[in-house]
Order: sequence, then C-alpha cells, then structure tokens
Amino acid sequence: METEKIEVLKKIILSVEAGTAPDSMDLTPQPSQFEFIYGLGTSGLTPFEIQLADKTVGQEVQLHMSRDDIPQVFQHLVFFPLNLPEHADSFYLKLKIKSVLQADQREVIKALAEIANCEDHCCGH
Repeated sequence: METEKIEVLKKIILSVEAGTAPDSMDLTPQPSQFEFIYGLGTSGLTPFEIQLADKTVGQEVQLHMSRDDIPQVFQHLVFFPLNLPEHADSFYLKLKIKSVLQADQREVIKALAEIANCEDHCCGH
C-alpha cells in the first residue's frame, strides 16, 4: 500500500472535480487527472501546493476560489482547462491524491525547463 506523503520533488497525480457547492461537483462531468512535480517554483511553494503539503494518497483537499484566482493560486503550474461554464465565477475544486511517486530526473529537468521558459508569466506551453 502506497503511504508516501507529498513533499518536494515528488510526482503528484490528482483527481480533480469542480462544482458550485462543497457537496456538489456539478461543473465537471467526471474527474480529470492532473500530474505535476511538487515544489519546483522559483518563489517557493504555490498557494495550491501549500494546500497539499504532507498529504498522503487517498486524502482529499477542497478549495473554494474564483476564476480570477487561478493564476495566483497555481502560478507556474500549467493547470489543465476545467472547461467551466461562463457563469461559474466562483467554484469549488475537489482534489483527491491518487499517487505520490519519486519523480524521475528527466521529468524534473523537463519541468524546470518549462518553468524557465515562462519567466514572469505562465504561457501554458
């Protein structure tokens, strides 16, 4: 059984859903998967990563946020499009930790290169 906790340089795989209320994930038809290397930002952990610190596989985190918060909360992480409806200015994200793995060196180097290409903004490459 996998009991690794989230920490710097781990590859994290999350299940992500969005909804209009904490108990209603009605903005996404099904959970999406999001994968990233934890803790690579040049300014330290993002607000998103701080919410995940020390969590383990199977744990859930819920965030309430507005559409305008997305760049500040996720920063350099190229967050996949949620395809939220136009009217969804405020929403809840339910994140379930599916996997915490040791990141391969090549994955870390690739992620660092992508961050370096972003400079002061994340352009979504």
